[in-house]
Amino acid sequence: MRRFAATLIPAAVAVVCLPWSVSCRPKPSVPGWVRSAPADSVIAFSGEAGWILTHKEIQAFISRDPLVERALDLFLQKARINPRTETGRVTFHVIGVPQEVGGTMKQGIEGSLQQGLEHVLIQLNQFKDPTALVGALAESFPQEGSLRLQGHDWPLYVILDLEVKGTKAHIRAASDEKGQVWIGSLEALTRMAAKESLATQPDAALAAGWISPRAPFQGYVQPEALLGGLRKNLEGSVIKDLPQGVNALFWSVTPPQDANQPAKFELVLAGTAEGINQVSPWLQRLVAAANAVQSGPGSAPELLQEKRRVGLRCTLTTEQLKLVMEKLGQPGFSFGPSAGAKDRGPKA
Repeated sequence: MRRFAATLIPAAVAVVCLPWSVSCRPKPSVPGWVRSAPADSVIAFSGEAGWILTHKEIQAFISRDPLVERALDLFLQKARINPRTETGRVTFHVIGVPQEVGGTMKQGIEGSLQQGLEHVLIQLNQFKDPTALVGALAESFPQEGSLRLQGHDWPLYVILDLEVKGTKAHIRAASDEKGQVWIGSLEALTRMAAKESLATQPDAALAAGWISPRAPFQGYVQPEALLGGLRKNLEGSVIKDLPQGVNALFWSVTPPQDANQPAKFELVLAGTAEGINQVSPWLQRLVAAANAVQSGPGSAPELLQEKRRVGLRCTLTTEQLKLVMEKLGQPGFSFGPSAGAKDRGPKA
């Protein structure tokens, strides 16, 4: 079995189109949660609700900010959502660039979550009964004002008001006509409503169109928007080494059915022709870092490059996937086989 990095590097240098060819690919389809994602969401992590709401690691992750945890728990309880039978998605969006802390920028969602719901929006969509979800929102929480989404005024609901370290927090929820629910600070919600969706940005739409829409776990990074002048201060992430001009980075993970098998991983980058033309060495370093942790059996990586985007599809062991996710500024959760399960009914 050839080592993972050795398999990819010649392909990356030669820009060889493997089985993931234009003729074989289905028509690009932007995942539903991306179509309404806020335009200034610089990082996002999206997962199936049944996994997000029950996984011990992500629950510990959410609890790092008590306000985020309390707001989400309060909504789920009053909306009577059963995470073991729910089919929807829960997405955490980082709104705006996180602040520098001690001369360095806390990377990814972890650092932003610790700064609270001022910088994080929670999105719930594709739930099996969106009408009931919105109805529960209206029945369980008092209405206060409205938010204009997609050209319509939608009611805002009060989740909670409290004071944290001398700062008043006004946590609200809103829903659009598609039954998507947004939870966050009044400031973050207002900021989201003032701009178009992420999918209206050409590079984001290009990159999103190449990931599997039904992959259980997905996410993205807007490198240029996130980094700006902070490239040197973003510790522990390979994002800082991306060539300028790479404006969108999307990924997806499909866990294996068997714990002994690797997970399917997709990574797509889009941007200017100059930026994409220079991205192969960056891909090589990322894969080499993963390969240094543990090499395991798997299919040869597939690489496809066009003028303004490049895509990588491969399989990664648990250890490799954890490292790659952390280096992309995403949480390094364990994506076990059960994470992708659809039927997570109540225990007997």
